[in-house]
Amino acid sequence: MISILGIQQSNFVRSVELVCAQKQQAYQVGWQLGDKAIPFRSDEHLAVHPFAKMPVIQDGELIVQETLAICRYLDAKYPVPALQPEGIEQQAEHDAWCSMIVTQIDQAIMRKYLVELAFPTGPDGKPNKEKLMKNKPQPLRAVEVVEQRLAGKDYICGDQLTLADLLLVPMLHHAAKLKYDLQLISDDSLIHDYIERLMAQPGAKDILL
Repeated sequence: MISILGIQQSNFVRSVELVCAQKQQAYQVGWQLGDKAIPFRSDEHLAVHPFAKMPVIQDGELIVQETLAICRYLDAKYPVPALQPEGIEQQAEHDAWCSMIVTQIDQAIMRKYLVELAFPTGPDGKPNKEKLMKNKPQPLRAVEVVEQRLAGKDYICGDQLTLADLLLVPMLHHAAKLKYDLQLISDDSLIHDYIERLMAQPGAKDILL
């Protein structure tokens, strides 16, 4: 069984879960690798990730850090179904989108916006509305970029479901729940159909809660 170190609420942990589900590989999520407890930000955590980040996985005796490396490892180790394009040009395009998703798009949607809702820093333990409104243009721009990319496509890289989609959809699934002045994705956005396509994938309804 593959051990995933982290919490299920993490969008990156959910991405790794989605890859495991695609590969039909059993996994567990929590603060342990195998039978060994790894408390958050403990010395044991630093021993498996120098910055005490999540996710980290253990597959057999191998420990792999960093979401993108983990996803690529799982796709290579368990090759069916393939979750990366075959052609050199297509691979480069896919890699570029994976990189943008785990950096700029994650920063804009998750770190600059949704994290404030999950872990509020405002008075009385409430979200800091001023901070959210100040940062809102960044996730709105990220959503616009995704909408432009998906125009005329089922998935980020065309007709094939890839790692890029599994990295992206947990963020969008969170964002799509926001309404009123916090809303990031308009009601008529094509992103809603995209999320529905991803929700039909193996395990998605149990992972994307």
